[in-house]
Amino acid sequence: MTPRAAIDPDGFEAKFRHDIDPWRYRSSSFEEMKRRDLVAAAGSGPYARGLELGCAIGVTSRALAPLTLRLLALDASPTALAEARRDCADLASVSFRKAVLPHDLPRGEFDLIVASEIAYYLSERALRRLAAELPARLARGGRIVLVHHVRPFSDAAVHPALAHGVLRKTLERQLVPVWHKARAHYRVDALIRP
Repeated sequence: MTPRAAIDPDGFEAKFRHDIDPWRYRSSSFEEMKRRDLVAAAGSGPYARGLELGCAIGVTSRALAPLTLRLLALDASPTALAEARRDCADLASVSFRKAVLPHDLPRGEFDLIVASEIAYYLSERALRRLAAELPARLARGGRIVLVHHVRPFSDAAVHPALAHGVLRKTLERQLVPVWHKARAHYRVDALIRP
């Protein structure tokens, strides 16, 4: 993998301050399709403890809330987290926390972990560390869902298809693939701990 000029947590904070919904999570039919695929890959639940990595403004958090009894959603941008808290204020089961991954990956086990559009923003070293640490955070019978673009874009640290592939292949060493969908622009994978 070749290092690229990647956006960092400060860059995301600046992006959300400039435009609270820069990827049009709330209005894009493409983003809605990805969320539907993500929720389908997550299965029916209910999961006791859910963890969402890179929640942005909480649109996916809202979609995941009915599948979990408790959902912890993480993001590095305080501005995005403030918007997510406002948008999900009616969801008592959802909490938000500032975190820079993989360093701030929470301890404990989760029954559902969602890594959506985060892998390619990490350096190769950070990506491999996250991939190595995620299985230890997954409870027996738990599920990890991965959703990532596969086409290149300028502010990714690692080519998107390679990043998703590294994460998936590393997890497959300990987890069992149970769901896959390949779209033109993105891939969705779900794996479980037997």
